[in-house]
Formats: sequence, structure tokens, C-alpha cells
Amino acid sequence: MVHFVEHGEMVPCGSGDEADVYLGTGSVLEGLGQYHMFYTGYNPRYAAQGKQATAVLHAVSTDLLNWKKVPGDTFNSPTEISEADDWKDPFPFWNEEAGEFWMLVCARLKTGPARRRGCTALCTSKDLQHWQVQSKPYYAPGLYNDHDCADLFSIGDWWYLFFSEYSEQVSTRYRMARSLAGPWLTPAIDTCDGRALYAGKTAGDGANRYLFGWIPTRQGSRDYRPWQFGGALVVHKLWQKADGTLAVRPP
Repeated sequence: MVHFVEHGEMVPCGSGDEADVYLGTGSVLEGLGQYHMFYTGYNPRYAAQGKQATAVLHAVSTDLLNWKKVPGDTFNSPTEISEADDWKDPFPFWNEEAGEFWMLVCARLKTGPARRRGCTALCTSKDLQHWQVQSKPYYAPGLYNDHDCADLFSIGDWWYLFFSEYSEQVSTRYRMARSLAGPWLTPAIDTCDGRALYAGKTAGDGANRYLFGWIPTRQGSRDYRPWQFGGALVVHKLWQKADGTLAVRPP
């Protein structure tokens, strides 16, 4: 995490008629003999065509460097459950206990106070091609506008669910539970940094877990100006306290 090699663009944006004119947050996992990337696609032209503007898209690779899109696996928000055009940031993983793949997706419920409809939707699959969106959200506390960039992992006996929100304060928050079924508890301090650390996602090497997020720049590079979307990469090493809550230290 000191020296990096830039390999260039892995997955290009689509054409004006494709679902991924703009690409957004996604995740990669290994399964069924190859690597799978699930990512967010957005096409602002779709609304005028009566189509949903956001979607989850799929690409596959055998070496992590050469990717092939699988357009037939694209799927949208089920509009009877959640809003049509807020369907993004897929996080897939293998659920050993359930014997299937799960995917967490940032979504918004169709009812409730406008800035409190954010939820983490749950999709399930046996083959990483066909996904069943569950009618009940995975986590829907009725607190935030969105649950951006979901992330899920375990340390010891605890599971941790990470997401970012911008309605209360721009921050990356987490919840903790003894199992994937919950209940998800909110620790007294539910962030791993001060305000502004955003879009934090984690990765581990089997022994340690790290949190990767960014600290936003300010408009015009002036401290009194509003934060912008995007900024400087920051990496924290996560460590678990005796009560299961998390803290950070320099790697």
C-alpha cells in the first residue's frame, strides 16, 4: 500500500445507448472458476425513453486484467419495492451458511420521509448471473437518504456492515452483529474517522483489515468552501476492541 502500478482502464464506459454511459462503484469477487465484477451503470438519457437510469452490470475475467462485459446479466431495481433510479454500489459475496451468493445494493424505499428512505437491499443468486431481489431490505433503519458503498466482513465473532451517508453528516458509518441475520447494532461511536471520510471500503489479507476511503477536496482549495465529491485517498488499519467495536490506527 505504498507503491502502486497503474494498469489503465479495465472496463470502459458504454456507448450513448448502453446502460453504463457512466460507471459507478462496484466490487470484484472470485467464484465459479473466474473473477466477477459487479458495478453501477448510469444512463441519463434513459429517463426520457421511459427506462430506468441506473442498473447493476456484470463483467468477467480470468486474470483480473482483461474484462468482458456480460450485458445480458444487467438488472434494475424492482420498482414495486424501491425507487426506480437509485440502484447502485453492488457488493457481492459468498454466503457459506446459505450456500449461495448474496449481493448488497444501495437503494431507496418508495415510501417514508424523503431523506430517510435509504436502505441496503439484498439480492441472492446461485450462478452469479440470475439475481433474485428480496422483498425485504437487508438493512433499513429509516435514518438516511442513501446507504452508499456497502461493505461487509467479519472479525472473530462479529460481523460488520459499512456504508456511507451524506444526509446527517458526510461520513462512513458501520453497524455490528453476531450473525448475518442481525440484529444490527449501532455502536456509540459508529464512524472510523471524523466527518468527511467517505465511500470507505475494506480489504483484508487474512490477518489484518484495512479501510480505504477518501477525504474530499474543497471548492477552490479554500478551507471555508463546501466539500467536493472526491479527494485524497486515506488508508486506516482497523482494530477490534474488547467489546467488538472498531477503531483505527496508521497501517
